[in-house]
Amino acid sequence: MIVTLDLGTTSIRCLAIDRLGNCIAIAQEEFKQYFPNTAWVEHDPEEIWNKTVIVLQSVLDKITRPPNGIAITNQRETVVAWERSTKKSLYHAIVWQCRRTADRIANLSQSDKNRIKKITGLIPDAYFSASKIEWLYQHIPAIKEAEKTNNLCFGTIDSWILYKLSKSAVFKTDTSNASRTLLVNLNSQTYDQTLLELFNIKREWLPDIHSSNSLFDYSNASITGTEIPIHAILGDQQSALYTQCGHDTNRIKNTYGTGLFVAASTGNKIIETPKLLSTIAWTLNNKTTFALEGSIFVGGSAIQWCRDQLNLINHAEESDTLAQSLPDNDNVYFVPALTGLGAPHWDSSARGIFIGITRGTTKAHLIRAILESLAYQTKDVCNIINQSLTPATSLAVDGGASDNQFLMQFQANILGIPVEKSSITEATAYGVTAIAGISLNLFSESDFRNFFQTTKHYQPMFDKNKIDVYYSKWTEAVKRSLQWS
Repeated sequence: MIVTLDLGTTSIRCLAIDRLGNCIAIAQEEFKQYFPNTAWVEHDPEEIWNKTVIVLQSVLDKITRPPNGIAITNQRETVVAWERSTKKSLYHAIVWQCRRTADRIANLSQSDKNRIKKITGLIPDAYFSASKIEWLYQHIPAIKEAEKTNNLCFGTIDSWILYKLSKSAVFKTDTSNASRTLLVNLNSQTYDQTLLELFNIKREWLPDIHSSNSLFDYSNASITGTEIPIHAILGDQQSALYTQCGHDTNRIKNTYGTGLFVAASTGNKIIETPKLLSTIAWTLNNKTTFALEGSIFVGGSAIQWCRDQLNLINHAEESDTLAQSLPDNDNVYFVPALTGLGAPHWDSSARGIFIGITRGTTKAHLIRAILESLAYQTKDVCNIINQSLTPATSLAVDGGASDNQFLMQFQANILGIPVEKSSITEATAYGVTAIAGISLNLFSESDFRNFFQTTKHYQPMFDKNKIDVYYSKWTEAVKRSLQWS
């Protein structure tokens, strides 16, 4: 049995998964989102840690014997600064969604931007960790004080929780998370000195990089009752990619979470494109698999926005019913650039817009436009992946919004290929669970693939002409959004 911590953007989940792939216990705790300034997003690292302990101990109490291992998957790019000696955070975590360093990235020279893309495979953007680390060091006095006595650690959420949970307080990360910092050479999988210098970061502030299926350490028995091997770490989107596609380079997956994360494995080859991210998918026993990814900043959070800020709905599930109540979109479109636009546009200054609104526009039209925007953004990225790899014959989906039947059918319609939803709803947790379980000889790769099957299959219903009509109006709306300043 593997106990997996899924350290998400809005909640912490813990699952106990047995060697037959059954989830036999689960616990979840949400945590607070902080928005101190426009387009700034923060978390309290201590709250994340406390909620992690709560869900972990809850699951351990529900199972009858200690697990064989603990696995960790996490929101990526979010940065925590903490004091090495006390294990106490020094400031709020800066979240991957935060745009406070957008100007810093925009003001990089073109040669520096080109160098970053060539070395890291990533598009220079405030989304990634490097500029967040630099901002924290420059603006937070307590962080500068800690650095004076070599008492400073910076890490992504996996490193933070590992440091607090491990009996030896190990300062480590895996290649999948490290590759999202904007500081790692994609070929050597080590920190690049020129990029460290560009962002004024010292190597000793950062965790050591290891294979994703490493034995990272053992848990502190005072927290878990007994020492349990911590045997796998994987960024959340890479974990979902492992679940959905494994090593198959002919499949694309999309996770409909807070953002949208479209990805495809490229095997042992680094495939470069100007508008998408070349990234590490995972490293198993020192052998690395790479991926192409399109990171879209606003996905399910757009549905939360229309629920919590606009009060258009009381529950996310209502969006499905409202959208399906209409025969078409009546030419109403929404561009969800609520924190700028990510892939493939990468424009921090873009802003969200509704377009095509008339006196006849209803709440249902607005909701439908929001849901359709998730499908259009997915198509934007899938089009580029299909130009770079063998065109995919289906899209594998997971994440909360994949339960929305209107959205999934429209996604199939606008892509012109089937959309397949797996029987496993916890795709993010299962990927890293598989890596840990295979490493501990609890099951094989083929056993894992037999744990689940396709439960919903959405066939496309639009012909090419209808796709073109809908999609051309979307691209026109995006142009308007990109013109905003």
